[in-house]
Amino acid sequence: MNPLHIGIAGQPSPPAVIFVGVNPGSLSPELGVEVAVNCRFILVENGIDDVHVEIRESRLTRAAMMYKPAISAKPAAIIREPFSTSLGLPICNAKTTNLEGTGGIFFTDPAKPGILYLLTARHVLFHPDKEENKLYKFCDSTGAPRRNIMLLGEAAFNDCLKNIEAAICAKKVIIVQLSRSLELADKMEDEDDATAERMAVNSQVVEAIKAIDAFEKLLADVIRDWGEEENRVIGHVVLSPPLGLADDGFTDDWVVVEMHPTKIGKLNFIGNAIDLGSIEVGKLTAWMHPHPASLSSFEYPGDRLLRCSGTVSDQEMFRPDPRNKDHDDDPVIMVLKNGKTSKLTVGRLNTIRAFVREHNNGVAGKMSKEISVMPRNSKSGPFSKPGDSGSVVIDATGRICGILTGGDGATGVSDCTFVTSINFLVKRLAAFGIKANIFPSPTDL
Repeated sequence: MNPLHIGIAGQPSPPAVIFVGVNPGSLSPELGVEVAVNCRFILVENGIDDVHVEIRESRLTRAAMMYKPAISAKPAAIIREPFSTSLGLPICNAKTTNLEGTGGIFFTDPAKPGILYLLTARHVLFHPDKEENKLYKFCDSTGAPRRNIMLLGEAAFNDCLKNIEAAICAKKVIIVQLSRSLELADKMEDEDDATAERMAVNSQVVEAIKAIDAFEKLLADVIRDWGEEENRVIGHVVLSPPLGLADDGFTDDWVVVEMHPTKIGKLNFIGNAIDLGSIEVGKLTAWMHPHPASLSSFEYPGDRLLRCSGTVSDQEMFRPDPRNKDHDDDPVIMVLKNGKTSKLTVGRLNTIRAFVREHNNGVAGKMSKEISVMPRNSKSGPFSKPGDSGSVVIDATGRICGILTGGDGATGVSDCTFVTSINFLVKRLAAFGIKANIFPSPTDL
């Protein structure tokens, strides 16, 4: 039931109306009138004679909120991560779903309490070659259409479904293999060994069955809640300066998205945090501490969530603490990011500034300075790939370095990744009157 009071300016106020929704086709017109009259009678009988009742056909739909990161004990904790509120959101412009990137960091503005914003790279949401390069500001009062932002384009969404289906198939294969192990246990001569084997295998079977149940439920939930593209709209762009070179040499490649409260709010927001669960604890710890003699500041969090806390100064990024060394014995800041394409990766923040000159349509642009991140080592693969633009890059303790804006390499992957300093970005937001709190908490919403 929806109570409404609709009037026309300058005219006497009409009675309030209660709309009673019924499933389409469930009520004949004659019976509908009878129901409305009876509802009206109940109101009048209780002294409410200035409210009308109308019956209308409608169907209830629920807008799915993004998932809060699950505890590690939940089998589907990692596989549902693309739909959760941890950092690394796979996003795109709702009108260009083939051009995808990654959400950067959330922030709030004390001047607009209760609203959550997302900062990412402009070129993710504004196609550099197909859209006019000018200042974009959204204002509700103008009546202009919103530039909606979607969680997962069509291809990325279908890939997520395939990943869940593949996880289900993998667990079923494991159960078949475990059944063979049980058959062999029945043939063992040593009863103690047989009992130990059965206990171990049966425990794994139970876990596999639990995982299958969890994955199948997740698959059904995702198809139901996120299958329609309109249900994956999570926000809209409110501000983005034209792509260009700022006075201090960094590239102005950023955009502010206002998140819709129906998708993310106090109940599912965890602050700015990267979920580390896709890489095994020992392996990730070793990657973040490549030199045995260097200082070790990385500690794997108990809940897998490395929360952002503080920022790395430009001075430190260009001149790291010499006590922190990489495998080549060079001063380094080990950093990580979670991107749409290459997921969670570790890299080395280079001590030398990168200078980049882009060519558009054969015309050389101005040269910008960028922070550069190199692969973890010569065999680790690239730190980033196309589609990772917009990702936040943080150090071992969660300090924010900046936003990933591009890469350079001889192939389709990046031998060197370019990052725009968070200190520059906060300064640019302030120039537009935004006092960004880049460490928001659920209580800020």
